[in-house]
Amino acid sequence: MITIREIPPELTYDIRHIVLRQGLPRDSCYWETDCLSGVFHLGGWLEGRMVGVATFQPEEDPSYPGVPAYRLRGMAVLPEARRQGVATLMLLAGEDRVSQMGICALWCDARIGAVAFYERHGWTRHGELFDIPTAGPHYRMRKNL
Repeated sequence: MITIREIPPELTYDIRHIVLRQGLPRDSCYWETDCLSGVFHLGGWLEGRMVGVATFQPEEDPSYPGVPAYRLRGMAVLPEARRQGVATLMLLAGEDRVSQMGICALWCDARIGAVAFYERHGWTRHGELFDIPTAGPHYRMRKNL
């Protein structure tokens, strides 16, 4: 059974470090935006164990200045829990919450390996492939809600 619920930012750090920041210092998992107003974090539990995290923060999409939007950051699921629906349910819960706030767009910088996942959920690529030195190649992706 999968459960999604809001969590405090400090519960995101272990999974962020394991999945997204492996080989980097643990403090690379702490983001200045984690505790800002409007930011929320979701945790995904599979059979009672937290195996996934996602952060949603109010931030304009640089491609659409002046348009209110939310940014998805740090979506990560532990390798042994992938392909079981945890990421999908976290994404849908975040999209629903952002939509209920009256915000009409979400965006993220997606790693190459995650692009197909987002596309299956109605997100589209915007712009060219770019590199984040600590994380590799990414595409900017967007979904209108």
